[in-house]
Amino acid sequence: MRRPVTASRTARCIVPAVCCALVASGCASLKTPKWPWSKADPAASADSQVISSEYTGAEQVDPWDYFKGENIKKRWKRMVGRGPNEQVARKALAEGDQLFREGRYKDAMPKYKVAVDRWPDSGVEEDALWQLGECQFFTDQYPKAEDTYDELVKKYSNTRHIDRIAQRQFVIAQYWIALDRAHRLPVIVPNLVDRSRPLFDTRGRALKAYDHVRINDPRGSLADDSIMAQANAHFLDRQWMDADYFYGLLRSEYPDSEFLLQAHLLGIQAKMRAYQGPGYEGGMLDDAGLLADQTLVQFPDQLTDEDEERVERTRAEIAAQQAQRHFNRAEFYAKGKHYSSARIYYALVARDYPQTPLGELALAKFDSIRDTKDVSDDPFPMLTRVFNPDALKEAELDAMAEQADGDPVIASQPSEPGKPLY
Repeated sequence: MRRPVTASRTARCIVPAVCCALVASGCASLKTPKWPWSKADPAASADSQVISSEYTGAEQVDPWDYFKGENIKKRWKRMVGRGPNEQVARKALAEGDQLFREGRYKDAMPKYKVAVDRWPDSGVEEDALWQLGECQFFTDQYPKAEDTYDELVKKYSNTRHIDRIAQRQFVIAQYWIALDRAHRLPVIVPNLVDRSRPLFDTRGRALKAYDHVRINDPRGSLADDSIMAQANAHFLDRQWMDADYFYGLLRSEYPDSEFLLQAHLLGIQAKMRAYQGPGYEGGMLDDAGLLADQTLVQFPDQLTDEDEERVERTRAEIAAQQAQRHFNRAEFYAKGKHYSSARIYYALVARDYPQTPLGELALAKFDSIRDTKDVSDDPFPMLTRVFNPDALKEAELDAMAEQADGDPVIASQPSEPGKPLY
């Protein structure tokens, strides 16, 4: 007798059949569904290729890069079997280190060059460049060593050798400066004998090495030393503008430097020597006066009696030079019979610089032209009235303004001659 077919029995028969059909069809319907927030591109689920904190985005390939000399060189090296190889580079670095420990610096240099060449853009290259620079330094090849140190810092700005690199570059710069000062080496004559000096311009390369110390490690222990040494080198060579720039750079960028007081004192002298006289621009003279006042206020306990006396003498010299500038301008206007303008500058000298020898003279000059009228700048008034009446109106307006303001006077004139104007 046939048993009745129930619903559960029917389900048990259908499920295996469906599973077999799905397997046969490749289980397409059992794949993980794509949710709206899932990545559409399967390749996007791969690991990120960004290995640094500086994301630069996808690089665009320039077809012309294929013909660049660097890329041609890389392809050639791969063709001849000198492409990147970490094992070869590490072996060469280890061999170079062994020779370096033995003091065989010349033999170690080719090994370090192989390490740099065979595994670029790595810690191996960084260490090999440092050791190569050391070998060049200890064999007195200072120009090559300085170039190698600078190349290392440019390629690995956060290198762990930065402190020692600054020390090496500072010592090299000191040696070149001392050598140039002792022998006054020519700039354009090539050096073909001494490998410890650059090919050209020993002094210029020394100043550049000082720049490298400061730029490569601006907060290092030798940054302010390099600026001060560079400023002093310009000062001794009477290059006042350059010396003033570097003294000012030290004062503004390194206020905690041990050379701060010297930068103030020498900065005053550099500004005074850079000033070319009353016939030239006087901004440098004004800056020297402000710096002298600042020095006396900022370093009351550090200035010696001699330094304080020298600053006071400099302030008096600055006042005399400023009085001379104003007096010369007053004389210029008086010679041209522009007495209104001349009275302004004579009064300025008598009021602001009474302690100078020109103070009393300016007061006498002022009194001599107190009531003198300016000579008209219009030699042909009738022609001006006909052909340029606007100029006549402007002259009338200027005259009205001068009459309203009155002649310039000195605020507190002394009752007796010879006394200061207070």
